Amino acid sequence: MRNLLILSVIVILSSCTQSDNLALYNTNLEVAKKAMSCYETPTDFETFKSLVSEDVKHQSPMYGQGVVDYDGVLGQASFYMQGFTNVKFENAVWLPGVDTTSLTNNGSVRVYGTWSGESLETGKSFSVDSYHYFDVKEGKIISSGDYFDATGMVMAVSSPASMDEE
Repeated sequence: MRNLLILSVIVILSSCTQSDNLALYNTNLEVAKKAMSCYETPTDFETFKSLVSEDVKHQSPMYGQGVVDYDGVLGQASFYMQGFTNVKFENAVWLPGVDTTSLTNNGSVRVYGTWSGESLETGKSFSVDSYHYFDVKEGKIISSGDYFDATGMVMAVSSPASMDEE
């Protein structure tokens, strides 16, 4: 009987924690979606900037960049927002992130999807599958990462003349 009572308490506490984490995930999901939508509306750089913590650590998709800080995140966002048009993020599959130890929802957000658009410089189109993750604290992204072939995408939309200059 005592073991049944202890088990019941554990189940109730566990479900309360999961419920809290689901609510946190839903709140953080809105922040992540808002940040991603800024790439589709290049004039929304200030909104994007307001969603990123000055202490952010971001895994860059660009070859050789590794983890970048706040200035790196803003620089990359500016590059994409000012260099491309008709940008869309489609086929999005939004998922809760999990704690790697307990394998339970921890409030973080991840998403798979496909980016498409056109280079303003050359008019060439791109389409690239991607994966992104976001850790959010107090409404700001504190940790994030992008996984897609960013270098290949940039090379695909570049003009042959601009590639010769490099």
